[in-house]
Amino acid sequence: MNNDFNCFSRTKTMTKISPPQGNLGQSTAPAIDESLSQNVPLKKTGGLDSISRLLVGADGKPTKSLPPLEKWNPEYCGEMDLVIRANGEWWHEGTRMTREPLIKLFSTVLWREEEEYFLKTPVEKIKIQVVDAPLMVVDVEQVEDNGQTFVRCTTKTGDVVIADAEHRIEMREFVVDGVSEIRPYIRIRRNLDALIHRNAFYHLVNWSVLEHTDAGEAMVLRSGDEQFVLGLV
Repeated sequence: MNNDFNCFSRTKTMTKISPPQGNLGQSTAPAIDESLSQNVPLKKTGGLDSISRLLVGADGKPTKSLPPLEKWNPEYCGEMDLVIRANGEWWHEGTRMTREPLIKLFSTVLWREEEEYFLKTPVEKIKIQVVDAPLMVVDVEQVEDNGQTFVRCTTKTGDVVIADAEHRIEMREFVVDGVSEIRPYIRIRRNLDALIHRNAFYHLVNWSVLEHTDAGEAMVLRSGDEQFVLGLV
């Protein structure tokens, strides 16, 4: 992999983001507050350490909301030896990353272009490897809102979404070691998907009902007005 980064130092204006808003029937995506901004000096990349420094607030702590990646147009700075494995583990230069706060921080700047993944900051875009999905749902629950039952999904990195038309649950094929299997996924944000962990998927199956569909008898999960086919019987 190419670990040479050729991005130059610069200063840009970073937009602050207000706390997430929403109710049980909506995803808690943060709203951008255009009226708040501050000038933050940005340094030449030195790998994960420099990326983490770019993502902390003035108090030295990670920000609690998603940065406006769609508004950033940084230079491509090469490829980093960072892999998100099919089981959701993050590995950097052959060593498993175990600091969950750091992984959560980096997950906020995950960026996908077609089938390629990057870590994206205001001044650099660094390619990484993702074997399957970049995120993983580890907890699901049924919640009530306005007389309807919704399925709420929480990822290992703290994303929370309601399964709905925007955040659809889909069954897709994944090939590992030459063996094909069908896995459950849900769209989390932008074009990033999360694999639904097996333990969480068992709950979804328990909440589903057997129905006749055009493809045959299937297990169907409902969340609000939406329904998702989890598999044919």
